[in-house]
Amino acid sequence: MSARRIALVSLTPRADGSEGGRLHLPSFGIRRIQAAVVADPLRPKHVVRLFDHDEPDVQLYVANILAFEPDIIGFSIYVWSSECLVAVARELKRRRPACLMVFGGPSARSALFDLPFYADPNTYLDALVEGDGEVVFRDIARLPKLDRENVRMVRGLTLPAGAAWLRTPPALNLSEPDKTPSPFQLGLMPRGAVAYLETFRGCPLSCRFCEWGIDRGKGAVFGYDHLVRELQAMQALEAPAVFLLDAGLNLNMAAFRNLRRAAAETGALKNTLFWAEIYPSAVREEHLDFLREVGPAYLGVGLQSQDPKVLALHQRNIESPRFEQAVRQLASVTEIELQIIFGLPGDTPEGFRRTLDYALSLPGSVRAYHCLVLPDALMTRALPDWDIVFDPRNLSMISCLGWPPEAIAAMRLELTARATAYGGSSGDYWWSFPARRRRVQAMPA
Repeated sequence: MSARRIALVSLTPRADGSEGGRLHLPSFGIRRIQAAVVADPLRPKHVVRLFDHDEPDVQLYVANILAFEPDIIGFSIYVWSSECLVAVARELKRRRPACLMVFGGPSARSALFDLPFYADPNTYLDALVEGDGEVVFRDIARLPKLDRENVRMVRGLTLPAGAAWLRTPPALNLSEPDKTPSPFQLGLMPRGAVAYLETFRGCPLSCRFCEWGIDRGKGAVFGYDHLVRELQAMQALEAPAVFLLDAGLNLNMAAFRNLRRAAAETGALKNTLFWAEIYPSAVREEHLDFLREVGPAYLGVGLQSQDPKVLALHQRNIESPRFEQAVRQLASVTEIELQIIFGLPGDTPEGFRRTLDYALSLPGSVRAYHCLVLPDALMTRALPDWDIVFDPRNLSMISCLGWPPEAIAAMRLELTARATAYGGSSGDYWWSFPARRRRVQAMPA
């Protein structure tokens, strides 16, 4: 088989608002696919090119990709990029119909493409990867012939089939994630940019508003030796910050202990920023010790709602006394940000105001998010009586149980005014309240 020309496409927008500073946050997911293809010993001559812009300029993507003359195009789509990259795929398929179009990424789900806004995926999409994409995309690139008949031989794909979808046999479990090629160790990540680290995949929780996925057991843990090599590669690339991609720093103890050992061995986290999410009810003394051992850290602490009934609706448990204790422990050793969501089905504007006031009474900064209706989350796991209506372009909640549309719109304005008065800032779908002001401002009823 002759070498193929493979275009990998993503959209990495600039930071929303001013809080991104000058740090460069490159796309990591698309480079994992790039690493899997360029490191394939069975097909070493493939020509792979990355097309990753920071603006949703459809014509720019189309012109640049057509000039490359690809045989396969892989799209990695997220909430912010789906509309643009589907438009790119439509035009490329029209202009280059024999080119194989493959979609992957967190938003690449059949439920998304079933929305009327993304009508008729048969016309622009040949294959969909609804999970880990490295091995699956590599297998597509290995096919003897690039057509839909041969694509059906690849495991782990969802294929358009008229008004329905056809699923090939499940991909083999990623029981040895260390064996997937690393874009850091292959030198595919840019120098001086934020680095991304995985210690395990999946999540042991099943919150309806979140699309992390399901727990994959111990087999999805990255080993100590692999983490040492990853951290050393990040040091060589002079990464100013390391962003932990795991669902939580403390949701897989085997993975956490591998990370702690590797960090101690390399010293790589002593002179960088360290960003991670943490589940407060599972904080142990060894997590606090780790945070004391590394350099400056910034932890996201998911509260979402103070109301136990709302959390129970979304399959999220919280132990209030343990939560508060953990928040204070974490705040004593590092910077934390309490994260809450407005527009959750089953909540109300009054309930959300109580949650915000409660969050502001605790140590740390606070960030409020507009609820999104994500694939693998509320888009497919909401209850029928929640009456969810959302924007298909950006997946933001328009209305649902407890939140009529005028209440959602009013809360956005209210939060903008509140954050500004508090000395904070806001983006399109978040509002930040800094920790430096401890005075609690009660929201109007």
